[in-house]
Amino acid sequence: MTKRLFSLIFSLFLLIACAVKPKVTPIAKTITIFYTNGLDLNNIARIAKFVKQEKGKNPCLFIIKGKIFGTEPITTLLRGEAEIAILNRAGVDAVILSADFLRFGTKRAKELQNQGDFFFLGANLFSVDQSKPLAQEYLIKNLAKTKISLIGVLLDTTSFYLKLSGIERKDPVPIIKRLVPMLRLRSDLVGLGITNANSIPVKDVDFVIGLTDSQLTKPNAPESETEPTVHRFDLLLSDNNMIIDGHDSKIFLADTVIEDSSVKATIERYQTLTDSILDLRIINLRKDLTIENLLNTISSAVLVETKADGFIFSNQLVKNPIPKGRFSYRNLFSVLTKSENLPIIFLKGREIQALKDKELEVRLSPKWKNSKLVLEKDYQIVTATDLSEIDLSDRVINLTDSSLVSIVFNYLTKVK
Repeated sequence: MTKRLFSLIFSLFLLIACAVKPKVTPIAKTITIFYTNGLDLNNIARIAKFVKQEKGKNPCLFIIKGKIFGTEPITTLLRGEAEIAILNRAGVDAVILSADFLRFGTKRAKELQNQGDFFFLGANLFSVDQSKPLAQEYLIKNLAKTKISLIGVLLDTTSFYLKLSGIERKDPVPIIKRLVPMLRLRSDLVGLGITNANSIPVKDVDFVIGLTDSQLTKPNAPESETEPTVHRFDLLLSDNNMIIDGHDSKIFLADTVIEDSSVKATIERYQTLTDSILDLRIINLRKDLTIENLLNTISSAVLVETKADGFIFSNQLVKNPIPKGRFSYRNLFSVLTKSENLPIIFLKGREIQALKDKELEVRLSPKWKNSKLVLEKDYQIVTATDLSEIDLSDRVINLTDSSLVSIVFNYLTKVK
């Protein structure tokens, strides 16, 4: 009897267990954040078109995370103006700043912010006296009756631009901990956007965008990952804005995605402006050049424009054969290896002398050319090569104001 009763109770327990199903919270809505790792002028028109189409289907944010300035003449000549205009046309909601935004100095960074129709996020970037933040700390957007807040921080500590700009990258953790309670009172969800990092500094937020690619799923990754890409971060929410699920994926855009016409037109307008200015600047350069006299021209330009004591470069500075016939600015841009801003370092006279004995070109300013180097004297040197044998961690004095190509252009306008 006892055995039969036990069997009956056990069967009844199994029946009840099978009948009771776990409660599943239904998904009421999906909010999507599209973001790219930096601005790619070659692909932004297609990415913008894709995101605008998606915004017509679901509430979305469009974020640029990281570098927005390249090394092309359109950037160096117009000092960031073109990129801001292009991002305005692309419908970007925010840029999470990297130190690259300080390339043209803090004054120019503030001017560019005034030109943008979007948020510039950098919650932990402050002036050295820590009284004024460089940019905005967060954004709040209302998407499908859900208020989303996003804090933007920079975790990179290695950039020259931070060291030279007078802007300090503060520890983001206390800043995030200060902002989160306030944002919870003003929004339904609090997120964090990070640049230049593989780790998440705090766990007080509801979601994070900006993880490394190794942490992402790639639902439609082709064999060759050369197509334009955009990251898609989906938040699946309940009726009361509770996050049911969230996942980050990398979308590879097919050729069928056309370019956004307004973005394309803006790029073409600024490119035409750049072309016309630079073609005028290059007119003083001789029609036929050898590599040697081109290097002489480049060296003279660097020494005159930077007022440095010397210029160091390798024989690989000119990477392609010089074309015959009239030499345009596009020719100059294509033959030079270095197009980014160059560091100005200090070297002892004995170190400069040692470099002259290696396979490096050392061109000294006319004021030192005919003088004997003082072995223990510090000289300001512009370098266009990696000096692997010298520790440069405490040697950097400044960065040149412009890229090497722009320096040559500026010099040529003054040469008769």
